[in-house]
Amino acid sequence: MSYTVKGRELTKFTVVDHNGIVIYNEFVNPGCQIIDYNTEFSGITKSDIDGTTTTLKDVQNFCLEKFSSDTILIGHAVECNLIALSLIHDTIVDTAIVFSYPRELPHKRALRTLAMNRLGRHIQSGTHNSKEGAVACMDIILRHVK
Repeated sequence: MSYTVKGRELTKFTVVDHNGIVIYNEFVNPGCQIIDYNTEFSGITKSDIDGTTTTLKDVQNFCLEKFSSDTILIGHAVECNLIALSLIHDTIVDTAIVFSYPRELPHKRALRTLAMNRLGRHIQSGTHNSKEGAVACMDIILRHVK
């Protein structure tokens, strides 16, 4: 997400399957002026968005076509993504909730911390990478379930 004149808006959307294979990975043009690309956390830069024609509506249509009520969405702080997408979904596994500690609420553990603690994997140590984060979420949950 990046900050626009309207607030925090979606500027990249990545979906991987249970094998970590990318099935959707697009930069998203929010349609209004971006005032902060939030690069440290989003990995997004001006050059990533320049010329992008994918819109929020395109991403919403993808989600509505590919996900059913039986689809389990796995991610980290998923509510932020659903709010940005203006979508509701009932079946969610959120690593920020599953691996939270009551003493830390309402604060959530960083995904990079969970990946290190649960997988022994360094992620997002340089530029943020949405595919790396999506795969880490999937791997964390699959390892936990096994």
